[in-house]
Amino acid sequence: MLNDMIMKKIYILVLAVVLASSAFITGCKKDTTIAIDEPIDYLSVKKGKWNGLDSLTDSLFKNYGVRVFYEFNPRIIDPTTFYVPAQYDKAKLYTKYVIEKLWLEPLKKNFPKFLSDQKPIEFLILGTYVHFNSISSGLAAGAGLNGQFYRLGMGGADGLAFTKASLRDHMCTLYHEHAHQLDQKFGRSYAYDRVSQGSYYQLNYLTKPNGQRRTDNDAQIDGFFTPYGGFAPEEDFATSVESMIRYTRAEIQTIVAKNPKLATKYQIVYKFYLDKGIDLHQMHDILDQVTSTLPF
Repeated sequence: MLNDMIMKKIYILVLAVVLASSAFITGCKKDTTIAIDEPIDYLSVKKGKWNGLDSLTDSLFKNYGVRVFYEFNPRIIDPTTFYVPAQYDKAKLYTKYVIEKLWLEPLKKNFPKFLSDQKPIEFLILGTYVHFNSISSGLAAGAGLNGQFYRLGMGGADGLAFTKASLRDHMCTLYHEHAHQLDQKFGRSYAYDRVSQGSYYQLNYLTKPNGQRRTDNDAQIDGFFTPYGGFAPEEDFATSVESMIRYTRAEIQTIVAKNPKLATKYQIVYKFYLDKGIDLHQMHDILDQVTSTLPF
């Protein structure tokens, strides 16, 4: 009798342990199940009915290997970045005249190696400029999107006047932003950074010590193409590229004659691009010619 009672207690205890273990294992399975999302297709195109801009961006991808985005999701731009997508009509004009006619087409015709080797595979069009932390924060003109090898992003499309003069000026900014990519990719060189070491304006680039506004001429005398170029070496490099796209060879020669340091940096940057397959002076002239044929 006693043995039966002991055996019954052991049976009940074992059963309780088994049930508890089963519940624990079941609970673990439920809690640790990982939901697997659908894999992201990084080369996917828009699903559903296409509009005229979708067809244009698809043709650019086929002809030049650059995917243009004017609509975005978290894969394209991180949710912590604040921006406003471009208006459809503005995005279409921007794609047609800035990206195709003034950027990709002239490069493919004149400097195909540079286009093939150095083009970003994605181009983002933003209606406003890029903001960080909040929509009312300072402007970045897309620079925050350009410190990466595969993507170029430009802001301000909604406010861009589609005139010959405005688009020609905008190309200087586009080459400035692309210069940041090449700087990140290859490095502007230790020798470049040594030229004006210790003389950068930093946050005081807009104002001279006497409180007056610093002009381009003031900056050029100090060894920089523009006041903003005196902010830091990376902007010094990018504004040098921008200036060679903005001014003729003769005008550049006049500017760099103002300071031997500026002349040295100009030679470094010019050769940097020449080694990669593009003559910036020739591109300046080509952009002038192509701009003159735009239907505005």
